[in-house]
Amino acid sequence: MNNELKMMNRNWQPSNGKSAFTRMCGFWIVFFFLFSTYSFAQKVTAVVDSTAIKIGEEIKLSISVEADSTASVVFPQEKNLFLPLELLEAYNVDTLKKDAKYNLTRMYGLTQFDSGKYFIPKQKILINEKPYFTDSIRIAVADVPVDTLKQKMFEIKPLVSVEKGSSNWWKWFLVILVLVAAFGAYFYFFVFQLKAKKKKKKKKEIPPYDRALLQLNELDNSTLLLKSEYKDYYSELTNIVRQYIEEEVHIDALESTTEELIRKIEAQKQAGYLDLKDETIKNLKNVLQTADLVKFAKSKPDDAVVKADRNLVEYIVVETKEAIPEISEEERIKDEAYKLRLIEEQRKKTRFRNAAIGIVAMIIVFGGLIGYATLSYVKENTYIGHSITDLVDGEWVPSEYGVSGFTISTPKVLKRISPIKKSDSIKSPVNSEIFQYQSYLAPFAITLETLTFTEKIEITADQITEQILKQYEQAGTTDIVVKYDEYESPRGIKGLKMYGSATFNDVQNPLGTTQRRAYEVYIFEEGIGVQILRMMYAENDEEGKKIVDRILNSITQIEEQK
Repeated sequence: MNNELKMMNRNWQPSNGKSAFTRMCGFWIVFFFLFSTYSFAQKVTAVVDSTAIKIGEEIKLSISVEADSTASVVFPQEKNLFLPLELLEAYNVDTLKKDAKYNLTRMYGLTQFDSGKYFIPKQKILINEKPYFTDSIRIAVADVPVDTLKQKMFEIKPLVSVEKGSSNWWKWFLVILVLVAAFGAYFYFFVFQLKAKKKKKKKKEIPPYDRALLQLNELDNSTLLLKSEYKDYYSELTNIVRQYIEEEVHIDALESTTEELIRKIEAQKQAGYLDLKDETIKNLKNVLQTADLVKFAKSKPDDAVVKADRNLVEYIVVETKEAIPEISEEERIKDEAYKLRLIEEQRKKTRFRNAAIGIVAMIIVFGGLIGYATLSYVKENTYIGHSITDLVDGEWVPSEYGVSGFTISTPKVLKRISPIKKSDSIKSPVNSEIFQYQSYLAPFAITLETLTFTEKIEITADQITEQILKQYEQAGTTDIVVKYDEYESPRGIKGLKMYGSATFNDVQNPLGTTQRRAYEVYIFEEGIGVQILRMMYAENDEEGKKIVDRILNSITQIEEQK
């Protein structure tokens, strides 16, 4: 592959026919160019206060830049630029003036919570929008000493597969909170509210005559008159007598005007259903008219008038009770049985309605939970996968691969799959691992293949790209457009880029559909191994391109120590 990544040398020889004057001019031009380059050279260095720390101990990385006073300097900003080390804090930039230049220094606090040997990757500093890179620095992280005489030691256990932990605990907590609130509201309505309704209903079960007298006594004990709230007082007073007449005489009294109510009572008297005196009817009319004036004309009657009207209402209730003809015992029993039957039917309807509402609510809630869990499982464990919005907005996962700390961040965890059979033209590696995630909904796919050999061998880029194209063709891919280019990541990692578009056969789809996709393949060397990163997304998909760019920006690779 090194043959593909190196630039070809071109030999250049000056012409023998040039004059001395031309050679002299060339000499001064070269001298001026070298002098200018040296004058405007920028100096970037990176040092650490210690190359050996304990687990969790902070190490300070200082990046110094010597530049002109007018130069624009941009230091590293993102946390994942220092992986596999973790960034604890990025300190402010210190500025020191030295002659006509400035010495800018920024310090970063780093740490690591696992023992081992790590490398701080090369860092990119922009000076006047031109990138400069620091050297990678080797760091040793030591374990905390353990007294083996007191602490029994055990053999290291083998790797075992575990289920992926859920990081969306707050969503389930919110769902449970909503369920508790819903059932709390349901309990409050059907327990406390029903209890209040039963109390009110129990009060209604009192005979109308006794209830009317009881309500009059409650009105006497109220503070409406003390507060001069005559409108509310007369509303309660007339409602008592109207409700009593409606229940006992069986006429529409609550919804009738004063004149309509008096006409209905007189009609009942003429029909012989109500033996009420004319004087009682006249008194009822006067009380209702006074109440109308108070409620609608804002009239304020004297206390004597208010007291007289209250007594007249009680007198009207008593007179009406006596004026109602007595019904026979047989009719009373039939009427009571009919009322009890109506009440029981109403109770059954209420219980059935409440039970139906509760069952439907539980079905909707638990059905929604089951549907959400099923959808999440399908997204995580089938080729259907997540939508492009889920991949862009979700929590990305940084992971390390290979023997030299090749680290990338991906929208979802890459799952290990069986290695693909290699071509005879490529020497069989000691270790070959393939990690993949793909989504039919996005559509998007990423595959990372790591090849590790016993020693550094010569593998040309042609061999790898040829093998990739064969794999595409064997999978039924057609109309393959291939382009090649050298690639350098934002962190200075160099490799080969193979990209283009093709019509891929969706072998996992039972319908066997084909889709036109753009693909990008990046090939990186890492000591005695090779990393092959493949990504595929829909053509002209800006969101898919953003995911690819974000993955490429997250790549860190530790160089082999020489």
